[in-house]
Amino acid sequence: MTIIDAFLFLIVHSIDKLGIWHRLPVFLGLLYLSVRRHLHQEYNLFNVGRTPTGVRYNPADYPYRTADGKYNEPFNEGAGSQGTFFGRNILPVNQKAMLKKPDPMVVATKLLARKKFIDTGKQFNMIAASWIQFMIHDWIDHMEETQQIELVAPKEVANQCPLKSFRFYKTKEVPTGFWEIKSGALNIRTPWWDGSAIYGSNEKRLHKVRTFKDGKLKISEDGLLLHDQDGIAVSGDVRNSWAGVSILQALFIKEHNAVCDTLKREYRNLGDEELYRYARLVTSAVIAKVHTIDWTVELLKTDTLLAGMRGNWYGLLGKSFKDKFGHVGGAILGGVVGLKKPENHGVPYSLTEEFVSVYRMHSLLPDDLQLRDISAAPGSHKSPPSAEKIPMPSLIGRVGEKTSSGIGFIKLMVSMGHQASGALEPWNYPMWLRDLVAQDVEGMDRPDHVDLAALEVYRDRERNVARYNEFRRGLLMIPITKWEDLTDDQEVIEALQEVYGDEVEELDLLVGLMAEKKITGFAISETAFIIFLVMATRRLESDRFFTSNFNEETYTKKGFEWVKTTESLKDVLDRHYPEMTAKWMNSASAFSVWDSPPPSPNHIPLLFRVPK
Repeated sequence: MTIIDAFLFLIVHSIDKLGIWHRLPVFLGLLYLSVRRHLHQEYNLFNVGRTPTGVRYNPADYPYRTADGKYNEPFNEGAGSQGTFFGRNILPVNQKAMLKKPDPMVVATKLLARKKFIDTGKQFNMIAASWIQFMIHDWIDHMEETQQIELVAPKEVANQCPLKSFRFYKTKEVPTGFWEIKSGALNIRTPWWDGSAIYGSNEKRLHKVRTFKDGKLKISEDGLLLHDQDGIAVSGDVRNSWAGVSILQALFIKEHNAVCDTLKREYRNLGDEELYRYARLVTSAVIAKVHTIDWTVELLKTDTLLAGMRGNWYGLLGKSFKDKFGHVGGAILGGVVGLKKPENHGVPYSLTEEFVSVYRMHSLLPDDLQLRDISAAPGSHKSPPSAEKIPMPSLIGRVGEKTSSGIGFIKLMVSMGHQASGALEPWNYPMWLRDLVAQDVEGMDRPDHVDLAALEVYRDRERNVARYNEFRRGLLMIPITKWEDLTDDQEVIEALQEVYGDEVEELDLLVGLMAEKKITGFAISETAFIIFLVMATRRLESDRFFTSNFNEETYTKKGFEWVKTTESLKDVLDRHYPEMTAKWMNSASAFSVWDSPPPSPNHIPLLFRVPK
């Protein structure tokens, strides 16, 4: 570290020891997060693979998002494209000798498997749970080997495991040709925020979803996804999907097509290809904006993060100033979005293995989806009466596509909106995911069922992601020295001791993220949040379509206005299903449970509020 950075680290470390940053007045909390983010941008971004050298291409030749993610980063045409390496936030920790220590199926059974469903109250609903899976289908998926390996349940837990053994494909380990990190894994999705969940990550998939008329994408007349002759949804990414993801894909296909209609009326000279390209830019930006200033704000429900996420998009000068005068000043005053040039901090853009690990959030899923009767009159706070329960296995894959077609878009969306998601806690991992039919990249069912809870533990080890304590050290956080540092729950402590003994260094990352004491208002752990802190900004600041090319010239005046006036998922739903939201949504955000009351007015300026 430089002397200045070492001094900044000492300040951050001192605040961490007191555990008070989230209780500071908002402007001081933002200052802490800004300093911490700076340190992570300097010391927690590692390139995997060689950095290409050659002639810089002209970004003006590609004023649109390409099918495979190429030609976004001005000095590296391949950065962020399909088939590039996952990067790192922490250097790999070799775990080849520790792949089964302790056994992943023991960890899954004794520390993760759901005993009784725990929900998030009114904070986070099933649309929010589906949203993050929708984003994962946009960002990340690992290339696999062609040969399988097997995990077998040890005798001590075999009678508690839905599968006594299961087979799966290893992550493909690829030489990097570089001396520092010698091997890595390839991302078969495009990690840019480019809407690839609906457009695909290559020309072949894109060709399958386009109509090639007026720039539009294919969608069924009932507002849900179309299906091919095998019953597989026609969308950008269909692997390991379920009805919650499909319904969001369908919604944003409608959004894309609505943008096409608007642009065609405004600019009659635009052809099919131009309409598609502009609409993709607009729709991708709407998705990114909804995630930044709506979904994340509900996930991290504090005034400090409300200010921080809006600051990422609008800057401290705020939306009104930016809408009137444009981007003024740097990232702090004007926001990351609209910067004069993209910033990758000297490391080619990618998403990272650590980012993948902290997004293991399957505990958000319940055991059943509670359908609602939308033919009845709204009850208290616009709540519809309950109807039947649909088991979650009936909503996944091709079976789920049939089920959702029988339910319909509005009933499915209203039901998800009124149901709380699961909480990210120990013993809340769905049992039905421990006997899961996985799919290949084409959405076809594989013959072998998998225990996803055990597999996720194994995946972090296989990919040399640091275990919990080393993970925290790598992120300049204070490690635990005893289980009581992690949690106050005595039952959890006893279970940790049973599985790991007193070896806190062996604690698996996923278990630690679930067991860690949560900051008030946070649905995730602070450890996971620190990865979010650096990578949420990086997804925006590295992308020229959110920085140097975030303007009317690139998006069209009408398209740019569309992005500027869309502030939330509720805005998108209002645009396409206004009667549904008026009748059934009482909440301010579409991501909180819909019968929850809107927040009370607070006349204290946001930056000067003090967390409760």
